[in-house]
Amino acid sequence: MISEASGYRSKEQVLIDLSKAFPFSPEALEANRQGKLAKEQFKKYIGRCSRPATMAVVCFLAPLVFWTAITAGKLQVSFDAAFPIFLNNLVHVSELAAAQGKWSAFVMVSTTIAFLGLAFFMASRISVALYFDLLDRKVTSQEARLVTHEDQIMRENGRDPIEKYFFGVKGRYYEVNLASYRALESGSVYLLYLLPRSDLLVSLEPKIGR
Repeated sequence: MISEASGYRSKEQVLIDLSKAFPFSPEALEANRQGKLAKEQFKKYIGRCSRPATMAVVCFLAPLVFWTAITAGKLQVSFDAAFPIFLNNLVHVSELAAAQGKWSAFVMVSTTIAFLGLAFFMASRISVALYFDLLDRKVTSQEARLVTHEDQIMRENGRDPIEKYFFGVKGRYYEVNLASYRALESGSVYLLYLLPRSDLLVSLEPKIGR
């Protein structure tokens, strides 16, 4: 319990505060103690891989499907027959401009390049290390003394500063939200549960005993 006079929190209360702030459930923490990633944690983190992967595929296919369909409609041919024609138009832009006009050629080529560039950008946001961690579903533990840290970035025109919160351990820094920052006790020893390749913190608890 918390003593209002001293502000002291027992390790049990610290753990409760941490589980709410990060968050993680008692079942997930128990799985992490056994070196396993809990199902709820897998569902929580898989989106970090699936969302950019889905966006990359959509951005890659969108211009190909759209302009192939436009080509098929103009030439009155099947979609399958129109696709190689569309690709040929992309390679031979001068011929496309002569046949359909410079503006039409510019719009087709520029939008295709823009969407393909966006697709590669989204693909670059996929963490391969996290992907293999989630496939493996193994968690490593580490004992460390944590030190909390707060950064303020001042903004112009007297606006409120941007505040970022971290805790440091052995030269590494993890950004956390304000609730997690307040739940941590700087200088205390914790057991950290991490995904080994991506170094992603999935849960932590105060170390009991010395």
